[in-house]
Amino acid sequence: MRNRIEKINDYIQEKGEVKLTELEMFIPDVSTMTLRRDLELLEHRGDIIRIRGGARSISSISKRLIAEQMYSLRKHENTEEKKVIANKAVQFLSEGRSIYIDAGTTSMSFATALPDMHLSVLTSAPNIALELMHDQNITTTIVGGQISNENIAISGSSSIEFIKHINIDVAFMATSGFSLETGFTTGNSNEAELKRQIIKKARKVIMLMDSSKLEQNLMFTFATLKDIDVIVTDGPLHESIVKAANRDKVQLI
Repeated sequence: MRNRIEKINDYIQEKGEVKLTELEMFIPDVSTMTLRRDLELLEHRGDIIRIRGGARSISSISKRLIAEQMYSLRKHENTEEKKVIANKAVQFLSEGRSIYIDAGTTSMSFATALPDMHLSVLTSAPNIALELMHDQNITTTIVGGQISNENIAISGSSSIEFIKHINIDVAFMATSGFSLETGFTTGNSNEAELKRQIIKKARKVIMLMDSSKLEQNLMFTFATLKDIDVIVTDGPLHESIVKAANRDKVQLI
């Protein structure tokens, strides 16, 4: 019995969340009732919590809570700067356009600042889609795929396949870091690939970037200055960045 329970616990810890039907296939030689009792024991030990139709590891819940807390912290960082960026970026909107709004807290500030005008909006952020539901004249579409708990962003192969069949006039992008050496970067490879594909599809690319992102280098580069048409930021940029932007004909706002 102990070996079975530890085997079940290891399986749940590895998966993070498991349905009871999965456990029935994983350990087919015991009854569903026995598996339920095993889950009760593991919950009593503090290894898991039971959810409807299955179980979730405590560690996965802790990671999720940490991710939510980190997003909440980012949301409340540089709020005035993000508002400045959002108000500047609104000038690039016009009636009837098809736009993309990237995931992230700066993008959320931009979404909040959008006037209620006739726009077709595509986004990879469920929270932004929910925000735009309040606007009667904005039609919002969300890409399909896997959602990240870290920044409430959807990405993955399904997202890439989805955007092959849509058109984008203007893409309002966000970045986790920027330097002249590495370009615009993010810490998630799936999100980086989606950003690359969006940039390829868009007729115009506008990067929303507050000054805290400068000289931050994350693992995955998704664009360089040559891929961007406009950078909207909250303050003056270093002279070296201004020169590089002028060279690559990037408008600085």
